[in-house]
Amino acid sequence: MASSLARIAARGVLWTGFGQVLRQVIQVVSSVVLARLLLPADFGLLGMAIFFVGFAQLFADFGIGSAIIHRQELDQRILSSSFWFGVIVSAGLAVLVSLCAEPVAAFYGEPSLVPIVLMLSINLILTGAQAVPMARLQQQMRFADAAKAQVLSGLIAATTAIVLAFAGFGVWALVFQPIVGSTVMLALMMYFGEWRPSFTMHWPSVRSLLGFSGHVLSSSMITYATRNVDQLLIGRFIGQAALGVYSLAYQIMLYPLQHVSSVIVRVLFPTLSQIRGDVDRFSSAYLAAVGVIAFITFPLMAGLFAVADDFVVVVFGDKWVGMVLVLKVFAWLGMMQSIATTVGTIYLATGETKLMLKVSTYSAPVLIGGMVAGLYWGIEGVAVGYTLASFGIFYFSVRVALGVANIPQSRFYASLARPLCGSIVMVLVVMLIVHLMSDYQEIVRLVVAISSGVVSYVLLSFIINKKQTNFIINVLRNAIRKVEVSAA
Repeated sequence: MASSLARIAARGVLWTGFGQVLRQVIQVVSSVVLARLLLPADFGLLGMAIFFVGFAQLFADFGIGSAIIHRQELDQRILSSSFWFGVIVSAGLAVLVSLCAEPVAAFYGEPSLVPIVLMLSINLILTGAQAVPMARLQQQMRFADAAKAQVLSGLIAATTAIVLAFAGFGVWALVFQPIVGSTVMLALMMYFGEWRPSFTMHWPSVRSLLGFSGHVLSSSMITYATRNVDQLLIGRFIGQAALGVYSLAYQIMLYPLQHVSSVIVRVLFPTLSQIRGDVDRFSSAYLAAVGVIAFITFPLMAGLFAVADDFVVVVFGDKWVGMVLVLKVFAWLGMMQSIATTVGTIYLATGETKLMLKVSTYSAPVLIGGMVAGLYWGIEGVAVGYTLASFGIFYFSVRVALGVANIPQSRFYASLARPLCGSIVMVLVVMLIVHLMSDYQEIVRLVVAISSGVVSYVLLSFIINKKQTNFIINVLRNAIRKVEVSAA
């Protein structure tokens, strides 16, 4: 059973990773194209609206998806009742957000936000309807089907946004992108999952999940609000152009989290849920996942720090040069958050969602305080304040979660040490190359720096981190073989 679960998890990581790589390529290309076609102010307007709509979007799921993944026994009545409960809740939220459109616009002093908020509220209903079909696929560890749905929906949404931007629709290209993506995603998940909700609404079935999901929802709500206060403050006190610069830098920082950490976390949660009674296997699986994430994200974010000046100019153009310092700060934040994001899987898999809520509540004032303290120095100050506060609460949150799972802190930090050392040495190598090539064009310098960084990190990994490197290679090789056998 253990061997079978490990193989399924490895294939899940491969399928999810493959899907996320494709999605990342689609998002990076579309972001670059849209950044060149649109203005920073357009991204700023969307950021203002997203804060409020995104906050309401947390309620659309109501934590039901996580509760379904955690629960081992499910039937059609529970699934259908949960689906319609999500649709009803999200529809009510859409109405509420629509009523708040004018106050939101008045808060920012931007009347043009009213129709944007109204349109984005439609996405709330689609999000609520997605929760159960996606959770069902993950609970059954059918990650290949989930990956197909995500890639195809992302491609169609990005294509739609680019076409609209070329046609001169401005910020509306950004507004329709998530709506189109959510619509296609819902249709594909139901198609690939071969599941349709029956017209059943059994309240006791829903209520049996609410104890678990309520704490998940509350924790997500606090975390979301805390991590988006920076954009609220910048939009209100600095301006939409500055918010556009800050938001794009933040989005770039999130790429490794969304497309590396989330790949593993998405597989890790249902895997840990199935072995939560076995402390040794639970601990080994979690630490292996953390090590793999660090192995990949640490050099990505460290490399971004080293080449940020040329990266911004070459990829986005001179009008985005004000993003460089913020991006350098966020590179270190992204490195830490790529690991911090795994902590939640411990609470979810063990059912300790109430403790997760407490940790989120204690952390919120620290993060908000850091952002407010840095506001005086502009978007750079907010970025620094946010980053310092995040590092300040990292040790606390990790210590609590590891205690729940009986995982020694020494083993946890040992799994991060070698990837961190390799990444730091790689940064020094890349920065030296950038300095020596100061007279070259930005694009030439960028290509050489990235190539040198990849080569140096790989060599360093085989020298100082050989065991973990070989582990990753073996897992990837075995997963590929299993996928080939399944395809045949």
